[in-house]
Amino acid sequence: MNAKACDILAVEESGELIDRYDEALKIVSNLLAAALMECCEPSLVRKVTNDMLFEAAVRASAEDLLAFAKKDPAAKGSLRAIAQGYSSFKAVAHYRLTNALCKGRCGLNSSVDDGAIMASIDLLSYRGKMLSGAEIHPQSVIGRRFVLDHGWGTVIGETSSIGDDCYVLGGVTLGAVGIAGNPHGKRHPTLGDRVQIGAFARLFGPISVGEDVFIGPHCVVRQDIQPRSRVVLKTALQVVTYPSDTAKSDRLYLKELEIRE
Repeated sequence: MNAKACDILAVEESGELIDRYDEALKIVSNLLAAALMECCEPSLVRKVTNDMLFEAAVRASAEDLLAFAKKDPAAKGSLRAIAQGYSSFKAVAHYRLTNALCKGRCGLNSSVDDGAIMASIDLLSYRGKMLSGAEIHPQSVIGRRFVLDHGWGTVIGETSSIGDDCYVLGGVTLGAVGIAGNPHGKRHPTLGDRVQIGAFARLFGPISVGEDVFIGPHCVVRQDIQPRSRVVLKTALQVVTYPSDTAKSDRLYLKELEIRE
């Protein structure tokens, strides 16, 4: 294994998964090549698969795959089971490919029409969304060893930025503050390294979330969060309906946001 491969797997100090790196590369390479063949013209498939951008996408996806196998006990360490059966991993793999194509457009459009490249990016992104139920914008920035687990309904906006070793669950939104008429430019959250986000949490606007932050399920975050903080719901939303006492027919317990540093 070369020094570059060892660097990619630096997160795995025990060495247990290092021998599986070549397996991960092969699995991911086949997965991404199949996506290209379904969505792109043959000439573009040949051009992309022979370009360094494809290798970069494969290596990044292999890191994601190994991180998933390490962190999710339900996967039982099976790389092939994750790559073929986990729809959330497919979302991230398609993002790696479309993001690489976005970065490599200038090098490709000397021999391939730019319109064909953009159409292929859109179609690949749509394929990933249909296979997974998660929508990750191709131009968002996601660091190394990213895990999206049970990711159905997750939305990661165009100007979102995610650090290394982050773990995100399903139904999470990294969105803008407004609904219609959002301004151009930075409008989505920035996450530091090792951020964990629970299911159905929503983060809005160009906020900054520091390293090692834990955001619990169903939280709504609209302000900057300092590193090593915990954001959790102190109470839950609950309605109790009594069958006989109309005066007490509805008791509403509102959820509160508590930030622990």
